[in-house]
Amino acid sequence: MSDPHGYTLSMTPVSPSSPEPQSTGPSSARSTPVPAANPPPRADWVDYSAELRVFRNPTLRAVFVVGGLVAVGLGIVGYIVPGMPGTVFFLIATWFFAQSSPRFYNWVLNHPTFGPLIRDYRAGKGIPGWVKWYASAMIIGFSAFSVWLVGFKRGNTLIGIIIAAVALYGVWYVNHVPTKAAAAAKAAGGGPG
Repeated sequence: MSDPHGYTLSMTPVSPSSPEPQSTGPSSARSTPVPAANPPPRADWVDYSAELRVFRNPTLRAVFVVGGLVAVGLGIVGYIVPGMPGTVFFLIATWFFAQSSPRFYNWVLNHPTFGPLIRDYRAGKGIPGWVKWYASAMIIGFSAFSVWLVGFKRGNTLIGIIIAAVALYGVWYVNHVPTKAAAAAKAAGGGPG
């Protein structure tokens, strides 16, 4: 018998060595939640633990887990807030978790939303074409606004030039990452291809 939380309910009588008195009859049995044996993994779940090089130092692992969780939080915000990148923070989180936590590492890579993007990028399959266009447009738009605000309006020409140079490098880099085939992107549920 099992409950909705994955525990197996065992109807066993209390042993004589326990401090509770044992009575005879039907009330002598009690339900004790016992964790079920390892549940079978989902069909689409893959264990990536063999790829890890986890640090032995528990303090360093804790710092990396916190860094990974912060990166996941920023990645989620990046998927909600226009103009803020999301996937790059999940790539950073993946790196942190690869150094510290097999559980979180597997969670990120097996996540249905951003797992395929990370796995494809790591495998060298590239990113979908629509992501390239979207990322380039966001980099150009927000950097142009920053150059206007900081460089022209406030008179910090050097800072404006640095922002423009970093933006140009960002657009160059995004457009030099291999483009994932449109049919494969649609099959993976990646969006408009």
